[in-house]
Amino acid sequence: MGRILLKPVPRPLRVILLLALVCCGLAHAQTGATLNRITCEGTLGQARIGMTLFVDGKEQFQRGHYYYAKFLKDIPLTGFLRNGELVLREANGGTFTLAFKGNGSENGQPLNFENSIGLEGGWTDGEKTRPVTLRFNSMSTVANGSRWYEQVTDESDMAFEALVQGFRNAVLKGDRAAAAQYVDFPLRVNSNGRSRMVRSAAQLTTQWDSILTPQCLEALKKSIPHEMFVRNGQVMLGDGVAWFGAKGAQVINIP
Repeated sequence: MGRILLKPVPRPLRVILLLALVCCGLAHAQTGATLNRITCEGTLGQARIGMTLFVDGKEQFQRGHYYYAKFLKDIPLTGFLRNGELVLREANGGTFTLAFKGNGSENGQPLNFENSIGLEGGWTDGEKTRPVTLRFNSMSTVANGSRWYEQVTDESDMAFEALVQGFRNAVLKGDRAAAAQYVDFPLRVNSNGRSRMVRSAAQLTTQWDSILTPQCLEALKKSIPHEMFVRNGQVMLGDGVAWFGAKGAQVINIP
């Protein structure tokens, strides 16, 4: 059998191949990297807003977005953190200039994402200026590019939030039949240290007024059904008034 002769790869081509391999490795590393995901909630002027920030292990801002509670549409942000001041810019020219807000326990240490309770400052588009106040809701370590609710459902984040929003909207409209379609029965109802199980749409209709009390409705009205807190395979709406699994509402906590 004759020998197969391998021709040497020309040096310029070797350089190109090496760079390609390095770039592929960097792309893989960036995709699999972890970031700290920080959620905030507060006001821009008179409007309620939410904000999500992604920072690396050195607390350097990587990316983020904010949204108005009225519209729930993410507005991308770019920017940087320098000397305790966070500058964030949106594509249409709006700019946030924010500083950390402490709680008095930092003992003279520089404020950062871990020892502060929120951000405060202002927003401007060059013509209008509005005050901004945000409180931190949660901080978690997530894989870069991961879905928000992947611990809960295989559905897309948008599809799952549509389920939660469907329940909230139906309840606030008083549409009992529609609300039941977004419940994963049996529904656990907690009140005054006691629990009971609602096992069907018929029972939900019968017990509606004792479950969806004025206090419960007010808590649902104030809730923001977007980028919600996730724990132990469930998603929390508002300050815990309702918890959802992949198939719908599973728990109602009456305030």
